[in-house]
This record gives sequence, structure tokens and C-alpha cells, in this order.
Amino acid sequence: MDWLTPEFVQALGVATAGIIGAATAWQSRRIKQLTERVATLEAQMVEERGKFRSAVRVIRSLLRFIDDLSDTMRRAGQDAPPNPVVIPPELAEEI
Repeated sequence: MDWLTPEFVQALGVATAGIIGAATAWQSRRIKQLTERVATLEAQMVEERGKFRSAVRVIRSLLRFIDDLSDTMRRAGQDAPPNPVVIPPELAEEI
């Protein structure tokens, strides 16, 4: 155990502190990057949610318009063409 001198222990402590410091600095930078990314994604989510709501309103009004046109055609004695629009199941509840 001649190699376990105070100088060696001190050097080992300094090296360990350096490694921990470098890891902590890397982790801090990574946390900052991820925090910025989360903020960007949250802003995009709010924007996309607004676009989605607007699209749902347009789709609803277009579906009402199609129904109104079909009713008008039936009252005029004409057969309305079949509605080619198929609402996907994942949007059916929203619309």
C-alpha cells in the first residue's frame, strides 16, 4: 500500500471532482437545451391546437352546407349525389 500516499489520494480526488464537474456541466447544458425544446414544442402545440379547432369549425360548416344542399335538391325533386366525405374515426368525436 505504498502507492496510497496523500499526494495520490489528493490527485485522485481532484480527478474525480473534475470528472463529476464535467458531467454536471454537460448535464446542465443538456437540461437547458431540453427546457428550450419543451418551451418551443409547447408553443407549437398551442398554435397547432388553434389550427385544429379552426379546421374543425370549417369541417362542421362544410358538413352543414352539404346537408343543406342535399335537402334543397330533395325538395326540388332531384336526387342528391352521395356524400364522398368520410370522417376518420379519430376525428368523429371532435366533429
